[in-house]
Amino acid sequence: MTIFVCEDTMDGIFTGIYDAWSSRLGHRNVRVEIEKEITGPELFCEYRKIETDRQKAFKVVDSIEKKLGHEFFEIVYYSVLSGKEGRADDIYRFLLLAFSVGSGCLEQLSHPYVHPIFERSRNAKREYQHYQGFLRFSELSNGILFSEIRPVNDLLVLLGEHFNDRFPEENWIIYEAGRRKAALHKKGTPFVMLELLGKEELLEKLGSQEFSEREKNLQCLWKDFIDAIGIQERKNEKLQQQMLPLRFREFMQEYSNPVKQKD
Repeated sequence: MTIFVCEDTMDGIFTGIYDAWSSRLGHRNVRVEIEKEITGPELFCEYRKIETDRQKAFKVVDSIEKKLGHEFFEIVYYSVLSGKEGRADDIYRFLLLAFSVGSGCLEQLSHPYVHPIFERSRNAKREYQHYQGFLRFSELSNGILFSEIRPVNDLLVLLGEHFNDRFPEENWIIYEAGRRKAALHKKGTPFVMLELLGKEELLEKLGSQEFSEREKNLQCLWKDFIDAIGIQERKNEKLQQQMLPLRFREFMQEYSNPVKQKD
């Protein structure tokens, strides 16, 4: 067995798929794995470290778009963003089937190559849609809008694109706590990605670690409003968790500790 080891990026995964496919070793004799997911060497396996090549990645994307269609590529794209391990080889097997029988393979949901991709794609897309509504910005003392999230799937680029369109005239930043990276947007310009930095380091670079007084007042008012409209006798925590799962509440102001107002 030959294992093609790739980077944990879309270009890296597609490069690994390209090299595995073109290796002529036989699809049963190769596997594509992300480097950080490998816990130790397997017996009787040869490991090939793959250098990410954007041209090779583009060829894979182009083939999917032309032969299988954009909607099909969207499913593959969301699968790339999946937070579950093993996605590189799952996508490879899925594409083997798709290029063999066509995009109609998506109707075979019980197929062992289709089901994992369908589940990964659906999970990532659903979480992205949730964060479009659940993500909260807070105003720092220097006027920058700051948000912190911890998604299961790697959604930061998608969220950056979404809020780039929503708030083009604002300075904002979305920090992804789990993967320690951020989407930074300067008013009137496209957002950029910042990799591998801690929250405190990021806030220090932004020049502010405190909320603005207006933000503190608004948070207090918002929490008072939530308390005021709630009817204790009709409190239904199970229904609340169905509508807003607990994992989304970690950085939501209405569920955080109270912010004291200045007298």
